[in-house]
Amino acid sequence: MNYGYLLVSLAYVAFVVAVYLFESHRTRRKGVDAISLFLALFVLQCCAAGVVIYALWPYVDPEAATGVSAFDRILRATDVVTALLVLFLTVWFAIFFYVGCAFGRLILHRPVSEPRDHIGIVMVVKQKRLLILLAGGLALTLYSFLQLGDNLLASYTHLVMYRDLAEDIERNALNANAFALTQTWSWLAVVAIFCVFEWRGWSWLLSVCMAAAVVFALLGVSRRAMFLPVLMIYLTLALHSGRWRVRWIIVSTVPLVLLVAFGKNMLAAVAYDVTVETVVESYESWMSALLRAATDIGITIVESLGTLQFLDVGLRLGTDHVLSILQRFPEKSLGLDFDFPERIVRISTAAFADAGAQDIPPGLLGQMWLDFGVVGPVIWGLVFGLQMSVIQFFFERTRRTRQSAAVFMLLVFVVALPLNTGSFDFTFSVDIIALAAVLLWCVRFRRQQLPQVHRVAKARAHLTLTSGH
Repeated sequence: MNYGYLLVSLAYVAFVVAVYLFESHRTRRKGVDAISLFLALFVLQCCAAGVVIYALWPYVDPEAATGVSAFDRILRATDVVTALLVLFLTVWFAIFFYVGCAFGRLILHRPVSEPRDHIGIVMVVKQKRLLILLAGGLALTLYSFLQLGDNLLASYTHLVMYRDLAEDIERNALNANAFALTQTWSWLAVVAIFCVFEWRGWSWLLSVCMAAAVVFALLGVSRRAMFLPVLMIYLTLALHSGRWRVRWIIVSTVPLVLLVAFGKNMLAAVAYDVTVETVVESYESWMSALLRAATDIGITIVESLGTLQFLDVGLRLGTDHVLSILQRFPEKSLGLDFDFPERIVRISTAAFADAGAQDIPPGLLGQMWLDFGVVGPVIWGLVFGLQMSVIQFFFERTRRTRQSAAVFMLLVFVVALPLNTGSFDFTFSVDIIALAAVLLWCVRFRRQQLPQVHRVAKARAHLTLTSGH
């Protein structure tokens, strides 16, 4: 047994504790903020998952550890030195993320010193616009869904097969566009829930929004589609209240781990007539099931390990992120008479599995390494820190309401999307572009006069200081 992996797991534990202590000190006065949310997503995917992966890896069968051939191949080829290098890149990124946040704060303005109750900016969500869009999205999605089969069960079975790229399921412009935006409507439904929650006497509409969120999550037919709305609701509540609700995390851990470990197989059972017993017995032990859940949540760690071991390419210098934007346009549609270079996700897929497999990106830490080598975490950390400093700047100056907390949570989530894969393909996808368009149409910022009592108190304090001199 290689006890080096257990030491790596303990190193991840120490790093998570260090981040927690630093964040507790940083947010001790004002509570959870936008930067805290980003770090929570970072710790979940890049650190907490690493604790479990390296703690369990020495105890499972390396030939069938997770049930995913690409993951198992990467983990079998991993050594302690590579694992420590990924940990080093992780720590380095976090340090320079904080540096980027501090630098951005200096560029923008000094921290807000006034109490939040007297901040003069209010975020307003045009709730009727949002609800009309959600109703239209729900109608279009349900119509496309019902066209897939003669009854609900047949439609859902075909939807699972459609998402699994089955060739015998018809793909047309209607269902392609309707299902591509399912994630957009699902995330916006979370915002709608918190907007409607602030309306008095509209409890029935809150129930409708929650039901719509459940429908969108189910029609996403993936573990991600079911997991993310729950996580978003929790993060919004934490951002609104300014404190983490640790008991909620403890209570929800087991069902969410079971969802991640068995959810994909359960969906396959619906579509391909697999028995529940087969799904339950798909892992050799509970450690394999837990390892599978950890590798799915921390997929960026596993992919980064694969990048450092299997990819031998020159420095990419950020070209892959430009290609992530350009892929929104078909080749030669911009008047350019040449083909786009091969995307890094196809290169990494061929290295990890085979050229015909679905995209397997290089991972966050792996992409940093590919972009700029050992200084990759420095540049990436600064870039993400600067982005979050802008969001934090507006968050500090906006009154903390439920709807503003939901919108800021969504903004942080979009910025944090590359943490999961190291690729910006998901950031510049159609559903995120649609999400940005809806937010631009529905969200407004407006200034609010300071309360009269507060203005009088400030004037008296000024006179007192003046007379004292």
